[in-house]
Amino acid sequence: MQNLKALNSKEKKVIYKQLKEQFGHDEKIDAIMLMSPKGKIYLLSNDYANLDITNLRINNKAMYFAKQEKDGLRMSIEGSQFITATKNVYEVNKQEAFDWMQGKDVPKEGENSYALLKYKNDILGCGMLRENNIRNMVAKERRLHSVKE
Repeated sequence: MQNLKALNSKEKKVIYKQLKEQFGHDEKIDAIMLMSPKGKIYLLSNDYANLDITNLRINNKAMYFAKQEKDGLRMSIEGSQFITATKNVYEVNKQEAFDWMQGKDVPKEGENSYALLKYKNDILGCGMLRENNIRNMVAKERRLHSVKE
């Protein structure tokens, strides 16, 4: 894993403030927060220090949570699902959900900001809302080539 820095309580407060302002999430996250030199934020269980990992093959020790951008936090798919968002969450219909999962943008009206997409009870991910369009930022390798009901 890359060179990650554990965030101290002051640095975590900045993240918590952004989560509250952007998404209405008002809870502390019970995990160690790590940040890469490129601003990617990862979460690692507090219990990790107590694990004996000598005989385990571990790909990633932490979950990619968000990226610190100049205009706010851009949540990962898992990070979007991890928080309890009450703000900047946009409901999509079935067709819009299918389009999103295939990497297409979704038209929605709202203020310019990072936005979470929700279909029924499922959070689908985070995109950038600009000019009444939520720009899909899902990595190409995570997009679905076809969607079946």
